[in-house]
Amino acid sequence: MSQIKKIPPKDYAAFVQIMVDAYPGAKINSTEQMEQARKRLLRVDRENPRLTSYGLYQGKSLLGAMKLYDFSMTFGQTILEVGGVGSVAVDLAHKKEKVCKRLIDFYLDHYRNKGTALAALYPFRPDFYKKMGFGYGVKHNRYKIKPGDLPYSDRRKKVRFFRPPDLRKLVDCYNRYAAVTHGMMGRLKYETERFKKTEIKTVCYMSGKTIKGFIVFTFTDGKDDNFVSNDLKIIEMIYENRETLAGLLGFLHTQADQVRYITYNTQDEYFHHVPSDPRSDTEVLFPPVAHESNIQGVGLMYRVLDIKRLFALLKDHNFNGQTIRLKLAIRDSFMPENQGELIVHFNEGRARLPRSQDDWEVEIELDMSDFSSMIMGVIDFFDLYRFGQAEISDKAYIETITRLFRTDRKPVCTTEF
Repeated sequence: MSQIKKIPPKDYAAFVQIMVDAYPGAKINSTEQMEQARKRLLRVDRENPRLTSYGLYQGKSLLGAMKLYDFSMTFGQTILEVGGVGSVAVDLAHKKEKVCKRLIDFYLDHYRNKGTALAALYPFRPDFYKKMGFGYGVKHNRYKIKPGDLPYSDRRKKVRFFRPPDLRKLVDCYNRYAAVTHGMMGRLKYETERFKKTEIKTVCYMSGKTIKGFIVFTFTDGKDDNFVSNDLKIIEMIYENRETLAGLLGFLHTQADQVRYITYNTQDEYFHHVPSDPRSDTEVLFPPVAHESNIQGVGLMYRVLDIKRLFALLKDHNFNGQTIRLKLAIRDSFMPENQGELIVHFNEGRARLPRSQDDWEVEIELDMSDFSSMIMGVIDFFDLYRFGQAEISDKAYIETITRLFRTDRKPVCTTEF
């Protein structure tokens, strides 16, 4: 008989072994490295009450494991609790035994039962999670830019290196930004671990004694046969206003004598307007005449766990001032509790669930994965309809439904888990 439960301290060695085998890229090989990883995992779990490790057991044997994260996410001007999952790993000897599926089943039920209406994860296979009802988030864009192509500003003089006593100020800066940015998660304690690593550097933009933005970065080798050739890899860049951004970009501009390229992963679809030369280092040119500026990838995925609960939590959210009586027909084979029809009345942008489920003027039909992407503001209803992934009973309402679910900004998330 199998069960899923919190992993007790005595089983963290087995937990680490499963993780190491599942993610060999972590390069934890020696007995000493394994023990260090065990101690770190145990310490992080103890110090972070919003992070819990669960395992699937067959008797006393650990067959698979995962970490669950209790996040708070900004949705417009509303703060929503969001369930995250990461480090999903299965014992190599028990692959193809649906261990992963059972872990994810538990994860979804765990948060739905807590009253959490949204879930999020980084997919190891997007198609696997799409079938489970997760919808795609905003694409990640990887740029490789020459430092000299970024704009210079005298505001760079307000940039200085992070000092350990500044940690509270830095977290406050992040949380201020997260509180007003759609999709951002509040910072958990485990994320501050990076600032203790000697290979990771952080610079802060100061406004008086207040940190208004920062860049977390590391140096990587530029060329194997040239020890003074370096690239700079941005891990995270946060800025509260345009002046702060100008100062941080000015700092990066001045690194041209030491850095070949800056690698920057961002969800900002307009970032190519910033550098004077947006071309990547590949020199790829494709027809008719298009210069490669960046590569893109599918990243964070979202899922609605409880559609009725979500609309209740968003009772103060303004759905763009629209007034409409909408019938939602959601297909959700993975969580049948969500499947079926739901009437939602929007009055000047405010949503409520009426007692009568017969009073509606237009119906839309789509899968939960696509609904999850749409309500997060990743994709418009018009585009889902255009792609044949959504249907509507009256095409005259397409623009209204599109405006209803459109967000001012697409969701941004810099949290790694």
